[in-house]
Amino acid sequence: MSKQDNAAFARIFQKYWQELYDFAYVKTQDADSSEEMVQELFVTLWEKRETLRIANLRSYLFVSVKNRVIDHYRREAPARLDAISDLALPTEYPMFLDELEAALEEALAQLPEKTQQIFRLKKFEDKTTREIAEQLAMPERTVEHHYTQATRTLKSLLSGFLSLLIWLFFS
Repeated sequence: MSKQDNAAFARIFQKYWQELYDFAYVKTQDADSSEEMVQELFVTLWEKRETLRIANLRSYLFVSVKNRVIDHYRREAPARLDAISDLALPTEYPMFLDELEAALEEALAQLPEKTQQIFRLKKFEDKTTREIAEQLAMPERTVEHHYTQATRTLKSLLSGFLSLLIWLFFS
């Protein structure tokens, strides 16, 4: 461990810590979780400093925090679902789910076959990128590319359902 490593890391930490914390806080409204996410990111950055190859440090840091925020909400989701489980759902809710499922299937059918397969493996069978890559004998980056394309396309094709969901729960 050289003094240059320590000095460079200290400069990065000083330059980005507050901005990353603020970003996480805006997304979570939770000071402790936001601080923990940013600290974990810097620990990981330090631990992997010799193997990481980062083209754009700022982008890397913010994407990393964004991913930690997403993980935070995934961990919290069961607790939030339990908290709202006693609420009465609108009578239109089952019909909405049927329509959403049909729209999802229709949207998936518009994707290339390999992209569909990767999306289904990842989302419906809960497989990791590595597992999918091994199963389909393709590089992990290719799996990630197909999955990203699928989510972008589906988000666009299913955007109308967001307003329906908001209407159902808040009308």
